Amino acid sequence: MGICGSKKREEVVSFRETDGEIKLLIVALNYEYVQGAELTCHEDAHIIFRIADRAHCCDITLNTDRRGIGGLNFPTRSVVLKHIEMVASRCKPGDWFVWFWAGHGVSVPHRSGNGDFDQAFVTPDEKGRLTEKSVLLDDEFAEALETYVPEGVRILCICDCCHSGSICDVDSYKYTHEIYQFSASQDNEEAEDIGGGVLSIAMKRAVRQLSLKYPHREFSIQEAFDLSKKNAQKVTCEQELSFQWSGTDPRNVAWPLGYAWTEYAKDIPRRRVDIFDLEHTEDVLKGGDSDGD
Repeated sequence: MGICGSKKREEVVSFRETDGEIKLLIVALNYEYVQGAELTCHEDAHIIFRIADRAHCCDITLNTDRRGIGGLNFPTRSVVLKHIEMVASRCKPGDWFVWFWAGHGVSVPHRSGNGDFDQAFVTPDEKGRLTEKSVLLDDEFAEALETYVPEGVRILCICDCCHSGSICDVDSYKYTHEIYQFSASQDNEEAEDIGGGVLSIAMKRAVRQLSLKYPHREFSIQEAFDLSKKNAQKVTCEQELSFQWSGTDPRNVAWPLGYAWTEYAKDIPRRRVDIFDLEHTEDVLKGGDSDGD
Protein backbone atom coordinates (compact mmCIF):
# COMPACT_ATOMS: atom_id res chain seq x y z
CA MET A 1 0.00 0.00 0.00
CA GLY A 2 1.25 3.47 -0.76
CA ILE A 3 0.47 7.11 -0.30
CA CYS A 4 2.86 8.99 -2.49
CA GLY A 5 3.88 11.44 -5.20
CA SER A 6 6.66 11.15 -7.75
CA LYS A 7 8.48 13.25 -10.35
CA LYS A 8 10.59 10.52 -12.00
CA ARG A 9 9.05 8.93 -15.10
CA GLU A 10 9.11 5.15 -14.89
CA GLU A 11 8.32 2.57 -17.56
CA VAL A 12 4.57 2.35 -17.95
CA VAL A 13 2.99 -1.02 -18.69
CA SER A 14 0.44 -0.56 -21.45
CA PHE A 15 -3.27 -1.07 -20.95
CA ARG A 16 -4.36 -0.18 -24.49
CA GLU A 17 -2.41 -3.12 -25.91
CA THR A 18 -4.29 -5.64 -23.78
CA ASP A 19 -7.74 -7.14 -24.23
CA GLY A 20 -8.91 -5.42 -21.04
CA GLU A 21 -11.96 -3.19 -20.97
CA ILE A 22 -13.18 -0.42 -18.69
CA LYS A 23 -16.44 -0.80 -16.79
CA LEU A 24 -17.36 2.62 -15.45
CA LEU A 25 -19.97 3.39 -12.81
CA ILE A 26 -20.79 7.08 -12.34
CA VAL A 27 -22.80 8.09 -9.27
CA ALA A 28 -23.60 11.81 -9.13
CA LEU A 29 -25.98 13.55 -6.74
CA ASN A 30 -27.15 17.18 -6.80
CA TYR A 31 -29.37 16.91 -3.66
CA GLU A 32 -31.85 19.49 -4.98
CA TYR A 33 -34.50 18.05 -2.64
CA VAL A 34 -32.55 19.07 0.50
CA GLN A 35 -32.37 22.80 1.18
CA GLY A 36 -28.83 23.91 1.86
CA ALA A 37 -27.26 20.69 0.58
CA GLU A 38 -27.48 21.42 -3.16
CA LEU A 39 -24.45 20.68 -5.35
CA THR A 40 -23.64 20.73 -9.08
CA CYS A 41 -22.35 17.17 -9.32
CA HIS A 42 -24.21 16.33 -12.50
CA GLU A 43 -21.62 18.58 -14.14
CA ASP A 44 -18.94 16.22 -12.84
CA ALA A 45 -20.80 13.31 -14.42
CA HIS A 46 -20.49 15.05 -17.79
CA ILE A 47 -16.75 15.54 -17.22
CA ILE A 48 -15.99 11.90 -16.45
CA PHE A 49 -18.26 10.74 -19.31
CA ARG A 50 -16.27 12.80 -21.82
CA ILE A 51 -12.97 11.51 -20.46
CA ALA A 52 -14.21 7.92 -20.65
CA ASP A 53 -15.76 8.35 -24.09
CA ARG A 54 -12.51 9.73 -25.46
CA ALA A 55 -10.84 6.61 -24.04
CA HIS A 56 -13.34 4.48 -26.01
CA CYS A 57 -14.99 3.14 -22.88
CA CYS A 58 -18.18 1.46 -24.11
CA ASP A 59 -19.55 0.24 -20.78
CA ILE A 60 -20.71 3.29 -18.82
CA THR A 61 -23.48 3.17 -16.23
CA LEU A 62 -24.94 6.26 -14.57
CA ASN A 63 -26.90 6.57 -11.31
CA THR A 64 -28.14 10.04 -10.35
CA ASP A 65 -30.88 11.72 -8.33
CA ARG A 66 -32.16 13.83 -11.24
CA ARG A 67 -35.62 12.23 -11.13
CA GLY A 68 -36.03 13.28 -7.50
CA ILE A 69 -37.48 11.51 -4.49
CA GLY A 70 -39.43 8.46 -5.52
CA GLY A 71 -37.89 8.44 -8.98
CA LEU A 72 -36.61 5.28 -10.64
CA ASN A 73 -33.38 4.06 -9.02
CA PHE A 74 -33.18 7.00 -6.63
CA PRO A 75 -29.61 6.52 -5.32
CA THR A 76 -30.13 5.22 -1.80
CA ARG A 77 -27.41 3.07 -0.27
CA SER A 78 -29.14 -0.13 -1.46
CA VAL A 79 -29.53 1.14 -5.02
CA VAL A 80 -25.89 2.26 -5.21
CA LEU A 81 -24.67 -1.09 -3.88
CA LYS A 82 -26.83 -2.88 -6.45
CA HIS A 83 -25.28 -0.80 -9.21
CA ILE A 84 -21.81 -1.81 -7.99
CA GLU A 85 -22.84 -5.46 -8.10
CA MET A 86 -24.32 -5.16 -11.60
CA VAL A 87 -21.39 -3.32 -13.17
CA ALA A 88 -18.82 -5.55 -11.46
CA SER A 89 -20.63 -8.65 -12.75
CA ARG A 90 -19.72 -7.60 -16.29
CA CYS A 91 -16.00 -7.46 -15.50
CA LYS A 92 -13.50 -10.15 -16.48
CA PRO A 93 -9.81 -10.60 -15.55
CA GLY A 94 -7.71 -7.88 -17.13
CA ASP A 95 -10.49 -5.27 -16.97
CA TRP A 96 -10.74 -2.11 -14.86
CA PHE A 97 -13.71 -1.44 -12.63
CA VAL A 98 -13.89 2.34 -12.31
CA TRP A 99 -15.98 3.99 -9.58
CA PHE A 100 -16.72 7.70 -9.87
CA TRP A 101 -18.56 9.44 -7.05
CA ALA A 102 -19.60 13.09 -7.08
CA GLY A 103 -21.65 14.14 -4.09
CA HIS A 104 -21.30 14.75 -0.41
CA GLY A 105 -18.88 12.86 1.82
CA VAL A 106 -18.96 12.85 5.58
CA SER A 107 -17.19 11.60 8.71
CA VAL A 108 -19.43 9.63 11.07
CA PRO A 109 -18.73 8.02 14.46
CA HIS A 110 -17.67 4.39 14.18
CA ARG A 111 -20.52 2.07 15.07
CA SER A 112 -18.41 0.41 17.74
CA GLY A 113 -18.56 3.60 19.79
CA ASN A 114 -14.79 3.50 20.34
CA GLY A 115 -14.33 7.18 19.49
CA ASP A 116 -13.01 6.54 15.98
CA PHE A 117 -14.63 7.83 12.80
CA ASP A 118 -15.59 6.26 9.49
CA GLN A 119 -15.81 8.08 6.19
CA ALA A 120 -19.00 7.72 4.18
CA PHE A 121 -20.66 8.55 0.87
CA VAL A 122 -23.80 10.57 1.61
CA THR A 123 -26.63 8.58 0.07
CA PRO A 124 -30.19 9.70 0.91
CA ASP A 125 -32.89 7.47 2.32
CA GLU A 126 -36.01 6.68 0.28
CA LYS A 127 -37.64 9.92 1.43
CA GLY A 128 -34.65 12.03 0.42
CA ARG A 129 -33.43 12.61 3.96
CA LEU A 130 -29.71 12.79 4.65
CA THR A 131 -29.20 10.92 7.89
CA GLU A 132 -26.37 9.08 9.58
CA LYS A 133 -28.22 5.79 9.07
CA SER A 134 -28.70 6.31 5.34
CA VAL A 135 -25.06 6.81 4.31
CA LEU A 136 -22.82 4.28 2.57
CA LEU A 137 -19.98 3.64 5.01
CA ASP A 138 -16.40 3.06 3.87
CA ASP A 139 -16.47 -0.42 5.47
CA GLU A 140 -19.57 -1.38 3.46
CA PHE A 141 -18.13 0.07 0.27
CA ALA A 142 -14.84 -1.81 0.63
CA GLU A 143 -16.66 -5.05 1.32
CA ALA A 144 -18.85 -4.54 -1.76
CA LEU A 145 -15.83 -4.01 -4.00
CA GLU A 146 -14.05 -7.05 -2.62
CA THR A 147 -17.18 -9.21 -2.89
CA TYR A 148 -18.51 -8.18 -6.30
CA VAL A 149 -15.43 -7.30 -8.38
CA PRO A 150 -14.01 -10.53 -9.86
CA GLU A 151 -10.47 -11.69 -9.20
CA GLY A 152 -7.94 -10.27 -11.65
CA VAL A 153 -9.86 -7.02 -12.17
CA ARG A 154 -8.15 -3.81 -11.09
CA ILE A 155 -10.08 -1.02 -9.38
CA LEU A 156 -9.85 2.75 -9.82
CA CYS A 157 -11.92 4.92 -7.46
CA ILE A 158 -12.36 8.64 -8.10
CA CYS A 159 -14.12 10.27 -5.16
CA ASP A 160 -15.00 13.94 -5.60
CA CYS A 161 -16.39 14.71 -2.15
CA CYS A 162 -15.56 16.00 1.31
CA HIS A 163 -13.80 13.90 3.97
CA SER A 164 -12.65 11.37 1.40
CA GLY A 165 -8.96 10.74 2.03
CA SER A 166 -9.54 7.20 3.27
CA ILE A 167 -13.11 6.70 2.08
CA CYS A 168 -12.21 3.50 0.19
CA ASP A 169 -10.34 2.05 3.20
CA VAL A 170 -7.27 1.34 1.07
CA ASP A 171 -5.14 1.97 4.15
CA SER A 172 -7.00 -0.50 6.35
CA TYR A 173 -8.99 -3.06 4.37
CA LYS A 174 -7.17 -6.17 3.13
CA TYR A 175 -8.04 -5.98 -0.53
CA THR A 176 -7.07 -8.90 -2.77
CA HIS A 177 -7.48 -6.59 -5.78
CA GLU A 178 -5.09 -3.93 -6.97
CA ILE A 179 -6.84 -0.66 -6.13
CA TYR A 180 -6.05 3.01 -6.76
CA GLN A 181 -8.01 5.85 -5.17
CA PHE A 182 -8.09 9.57 -6.08
CA SER A 183 -9.91 11.71 -3.53
CA ALA A 184 -10.80 15.39 -3.51
CA SER A 185 -9.73 16.00 0.09
CA GLN A 186 -8.17 14.66 3.23
CA ASP A 187 -10.41 13.04 5.85
CA ASN A 188 -10.58 16.25 7.87
CA GLU A 189 -11.25 18.58 4.93
CA GLU A 190 -14.22 19.75 2.94
CA ALA A 191 -14.18 19.83 -0.85
CA GLU A 192 -15.35 22.86 -2.80
CA ASP A 193 -18.06 23.01 -5.45
CA ILE A 194 -17.09 25.61 -8.05
CA GLY A 195 -19.68 24.72 -10.66
CA GLY A 196 -18.32 21.20 -10.52
CA GLY A 197 -15.92 19.52 -8.14
CA VAL A 198 -12.31 20.66 -7.87
CA LEU A 199 -11.03 17.12 -8.36
CA SER A 200 -13.12 16.55 -11.49
CA ILE A 201 -12.08 19.86 -13.05
CA ALA A 202 -8.40 19.43 -12.11
CA MET A 203 -8.35 15.85 -13.41
CA LYS A 204 -9.99 16.86 -16.69
CA ARG A 205 -7.23 19.40 -17.24
CA ALA A 206 -4.52 16.93 -16.21
CA VAL A 207 -5.66 14.21 -18.60
CA ARG A 208 -5.83 16.74 -21.42
CA GLN A 209 -2.34 18.06 -20.64
CA LEU A 210 -0.85 14.58 -20.45
CA SER A 211 -2.55 13.48 -23.66
CA LEU A 212 -0.87 16.40 -25.42
CA LYS A 213 2.47 15.75 -23.70
CA TYR A 214 2.49 12.06 -24.64
CA PRO A 215 0.61 11.93 -27.97
CA HIS A 216 1.85 8.45 -28.90
CA ARG A 217 2.23 6.66 -25.58
CA GLU A 218 0.38 6.06 -22.36
CA PHE A 219 0.98 7.87 -19.09
CA SER A 220 0.80 6.49 -15.58
CA ILE A 221 -1.78 6.73 -12.84
CA GLN A 222 0.85 8.48 -10.74
CA GLU A 223 1.36 11.14 -13.40
CA ALA A 224 -2.39 11.63 -13.66
CA PHE A 225 -2.67 12.19 -9.93
CA ASP A 226 0.40 14.42 -9.60
CA LEU A 227 -0.78 16.79 -12.30
CA SER A 228 -4.36 16.74 -11.00
CA LYS A 229 -3.06 17.76 -7.59
CA LYS A 230 -0.96 20.54 -9.11
CA ASN A 231 -3.97 21.83 -11.04
CA ALA A 232 -6.17 21.71 -7.95
CA GLN A 233 -3.66 23.75 -5.98
CA LYS A 234 -4.04 26.53 -8.55
CA VAL A 235 -7.78 26.61 -7.86
CA THR A 236 -7.96 26.41 -4.06
CA CYS A 237 -5.84 26.07 -0.96
CA GLU A 238 -8.78 24.83 1.10
CA GLN A 239 -8.43 21.16 0.16
CA GLU A 240 -5.60 18.78 -0.69
CA LEU A 241 -6.12 15.93 -3.12
CA SER A 242 -5.34 12.48 -1.73
CA PHE A 243 -3.98 9.35 -3.42
CA GLN A 244 -3.92 5.88 -1.88
CA TRP A 245 -3.16 2.61 -3.59
CA SER A 246 -2.50 -1.06 -3.03
CA GLY A 247 -0.81 -3.17 -5.69
CA THR A 248 1.65 -2.46 -8.48
CA ASP A 249 3.52 0.83 -8.16
CA PRO A 250 1.29 3.46 -9.86
CA ARG A 251 4.33 4.86 -11.66
CA ASN A 252 4.29 1.66 -13.73
CA VAL A 253 0.53 1.35 -14.23
CA ALA A 254 -1.07 3.01 -17.23
CA TRP A 255 -3.93 5.41 -16.54
CA PRO A 256 -6.83 3.38 -17.95
CA LEU A 257 -8.84 6.40 -19.13
CA GLY A 258 -6.12 7.75 -21.40
CA TYR A 259 -6.60 8.66 -25.05
CA ALA A 260 -4.88 10.17 -28.06
CA TRP A 261 -5.06 13.96 -28.37
CA THR A 262 -6.87 13.53 -31.70
CA GLU A 263 -9.98 12.52 -29.73
CA TYR A 264 -10.60 16.22 -29.05
CA ALA A 265 -11.63 16.59 -32.69
CA LYS A 266 -14.73 14.52 -31.84
CA ASP A 267 -15.83 16.67 -28.89
CA ILE A 268 -18.61 18.54 -30.72
CA PRO A 269 -20.77 15.42 -31.28
CA ARG A 270 -19.70 14.12 -27.87
CA ARG A 271 -21.20 17.19 -26.19
CA ARG A 272 -24.55 16.45 -27.83
CA VAL A 273 -24.85 13.12 -26.01
CA ASP A 274 -27.51 13.03 -23.30
CA ILE A 275 -25.58 11.18 -20.62
CA PHE A 276 -28.77 10.55 -18.68
CA ASP A 277 -29.57 7.91 -21.28
CA LEU A 278 -26.87 5.88 -19.52
CA GLU A 279 -29.14 5.35 -16.52
CA HIS A 280 -30.94 2.03 -16.11
CA THR A 281 -34.52 1.96 -17.30
CA GLU A 282 -35.69 -0.74 -14.87
CA ASP A 283 -35.81 -0.92 -11.08
CA VAL A 284 -32.43 -2.38 -10.14
CA LEU A 285 -33.72 -3.61 -6.77
CA LYS A 286 -36.34 -5.73 -8.53
CA GLY A 287 -33.82 -7.48 -10.72
CA GLY A 288 -33.89 -5.10 -13.67
CA ASP A 289 -30.50 -5.25 -15.40
CA SER A 290 -31.14 -3.64 -18.75
CA ASP A 291 -28.89 -0.90 -19.99
CA GLY A 292 -30.27 2.57 -20.59
CA ASP A 293 -31.72 3.17 -24.03
